[in-house]
Formats: sequence, C-alpha cells, structure tokens
Amino acid sequence: MTIRSFNLVAKGPKWGNRHLQVLFLFICATLTVAQRFNMSVAIVAFTNANNSNPNYPEYRLTEQQKSYILSSPFWGSCCTHLMSGYLSSRFGAKFLLLAIMLLTALISTATPFLLAWGGWQLLFWVRLVQGLAMGGMWPCLYTHLAKWCPKKEANRLGGVMTTGLDVGTIIGFALSGVLSASPLGWPSAFYVPGYLGIVWCLLFLRYGANSPSESRFISLAERKHIELDLEQSQVARGKTPPVPWLQVLTSRPFIVLALCKMSQACSFYTLMQQIPRYIHGIFRYSITMNALLSALPFVVMLMSSYGFIFLAEYLTRHRDISLPILRKTINSFATWTPAVALVILSYLSDQNVVGSMCCLVAATGAISGQAIGSSLNHVDLSPNFAGLLFGISNTLMSAAGVISPIIIGLTVTNESDRTQWRTVFLGISVILFLGNLFYVIFGRMTVQPWNDAQSKETTTGASPKGEAPAKAPEETIYVEKFNYL
Repeated sequence: MTIRSFNLVAKGPKWGNRHLQVLFLFICATLTVAQRFNMSVAIVAFTNANNSNPNYPEYRLTEQQKSYILSSPFWGSCCTHLMSGYLSSRFGAKFLLLAIMLLTALISTATPFLLAWGGWQLLFWVRLVQGLAMGGMWPCLYTHLAKWCPKKEANRLGGVMTTGLDVGTIIGFALSGVLSASPLGWPSAFYVPGYLGIVWCLLFLRYGANSPSESRFISLAERKHIELDLEQSQVARGKTPPVPWLQVLTSRPFIVLALCKMSQACSFYTLMQQIPRYIHGIFRYSITMNALLSALPFVVMLMSSYGFIFLAEYLTRHRDISLPILRKTINSFATWTPAVALVILSYLSDQNVVGSMCCLVAATGAISGQAIGSSLNHVDLSPNFAGLLFGISNTLMSAAGVISPIIIGLTVTNESDRTQWRTVFLGISVILFLGNLFYVIFGRMTVQPWNDAQSKETTTGASPKGEAPAKAPEETIYVEKFNYL
C-alpha cells in the first residue's frame, strides 16, 4: 500500500453510517432524559388540575410524597451504572440500549394507568425501576461512541451526542407543561416520549450495530477509515480483553477524572433540581413564569453546547492545539465559571431579578463545556473500557445527585431566606474549584497501559524468538501520527 492510497483510505467519507449511529445516540439520550424530568412538571399538573386541564384526574399528594416520587429515578440509577458499563464493554451496547429504551418507554406510557391503579406508592416503585434502566444508558452511549467515533471527530460527534441531555431536559420541562395544558392533558406528557421511544427501538434494531464490522449498511471506505483511526484495532472489531479491575481502580488519571465529574454533578443536579424552588422562594413568581424562567438556563445550555463543539473543532483542526490543553482549558472554563457565578448569585439582593437570572444562565450555560472538557476523557483514557469507566464515575455522579438534595433540604428550611441559599451556593463553588484544580494538575488525555496489553506488545514490535522485529506497518504510522488527539 502506497502512502498516497493509505491517505485516501484514512481520510474516509465526509458523511456516513457513523453519523447515523451518533444521531441514534443523541435521540436516545434526549428521550430518556425527557422521560426522567417530565415528572417535575406533570406532578404539578396532576396534583392541581386547575393549573393545567381540569378534565383529567387530580391526585392529592403531600410534599413528602412528591419528593419521594421525584427522587426515585435517582435512587434507582445509582445501582446500574457500573453493571451497564461492564456489560456494554464486554458484549456491545446495541441490545442493552434497546432493552433500556424499551423498558423506560413502556413504563412512561403506563404511568397514568399505574398512578390511577396503585396510587403514589406504586408510582414510586415503578419510577425507581425506570431509574434502574435509565442509569445504564450513559455508559452504553459512551461504549457505542468509542466503537464508532474516529479520534479526530471525537469532540464534534461526542459533543453532539451529549447535547441530548440538554434537549431532553428542555423537553422534560417545557414540552411537558405545554402538553399538560393542552386538550390531551397531563397523561400526554408521558405518552408522547413513551411512544417515540418505541419507534426509536424499531429503527435502532434495524440500523444500529455494535461496531463498524457488524454493520450491514456501512461502506468499505468508511469502515477502513474508522478502524485505521482508532488507536487499538481491537476496538473496531469489538473484541475486548478481560477487565483489569485493579489497574482501573488504582489509576490516578481515572480517579482524578471521577472526582472531577462528581464535583461537577453536585452543581448540575443542584441547578437542575433547585432552580424552580429557588425562583419560587425568592421571587414568588407564578407557576407559568417559574417554568419559563427555569427552562431558560437550559436553552442557553443547549446553544452553548454547540458553541463548545465548534470551538473545539476549530482549535484542533486549525490551531493544532494539543488534546490536554484543549480538555483542561475548556473544563476549567466550564467548571470555574459556574463557581464564580454562584458566588456572585449568593450576594445579590432579592430585588435584582435580572442579575440573578444572568448568574443562573451563566452557570448553566458554561456547564455544557464539561462534555468536551472531561466527559470525553473516559474515551481518551481507555477506548476499550470507556463504558465501564463512565459507569464507575457516573455511579459517583448519581450518588451526588441523591446526596445533594438531602443536604440542601437540611440547609434550606426556608426557601425565602437568601442567607440559607448562600451557604449552599458557596459550598458548591468550593467543591467545583477543588475538583477542577486536581483535574488540571493530575488529569491525563492519553490511552492508559492497561487499556490493552496485547495491543501494546504488538505495537512495540514484538516478534517470535529468533526473528528480527518486523517493520511497523503503515497503519501503525497512522495511529502514531494522530496519537495526540
């Protein structure tokens, strides 16, 4: 193979089946997140029919019962991240994603019936089961992305995939409110994402594939392009070595990454869960205005997500910036900006509505950069075990999502007391600062030795006894050329 023909194969098609797979992952994330957060709005509708559509049933729930229902998916999701990461890394993510989406979609469509039949107690347990399934989604997404995404396109394709979280949050808040107030009533807030999830399953069953080698619809040029670009050829073939548990759990770059993600989760879940409560307690707006203001930061978060994607693409392609500098710079902005914004917010007066909303928008919008700054670092450290790594770190993130509202509930006993909110915001700011500081100092963006020992031996030129080391093939030159990515 000549150098010229090698470059043609390495370049690959501009558009192809890998983009279809990323589109599937984006929609999967959107629908799953929407099914998780639609309850935040729907529970207001079915406990107070006068605020939505009075033609549908109304249920009387205490504030404590509401909190149980809203928190139940987070309790469930803590238990499945690690298992999902392991299973998807070992056996592929396609059928796990299908099972997760089908189960969550069926539960979503059955929610109105289950509430009428078994009351809030049955709804709590069913939502907990739904959370168990949802917890396995993100590790599967990263495993699937690692099998399909060339390293040069990781920032763009990975960033597009993670914006499903932003779109799903917006849909879960805004669209659920619109549907609840429509002639379809609050049950439609569960029916629509549920039915769309079933349609997704049918399409993904047909066109999804664990890896390029298993796809019936990929071109030969695109398959070669992906397989040559991946640093380890076993990633492209879907063959994964046994999990090196000891090396993973004692890896300093991964420990630092996991702690960084946990610190970021404290801020994200706090903003996601507490913004409506904060706006209601401090500014006393109506439910409609509260919903619109609560959704605004996440709309900005979605827009800024694509801004970070284009920025990362420009810097890597046109400025030849190294991956460690790119990741750490963007992650510092995406982590320390919310820290500063929350400090400012904690000292603003109750009358400064514009300033308070600007701080919330700045904090939430900057968080979107964490996808490129640190989330994709799981793929950097180990393409073979990206799903497993994310499963471990996401377990810690979900634990933060469970612990955070409990601590805030103990701290903020009066929603209208800004000094109590100040304690919460300042505490989160300190956690964010320290988490990113460790990431900047100790974080690494290179494939770790435990990713694949066999491939390491192959690339070092190991040869049978008595024979001279074989000359490195052109494919190896290609991998080394883009090793900095």
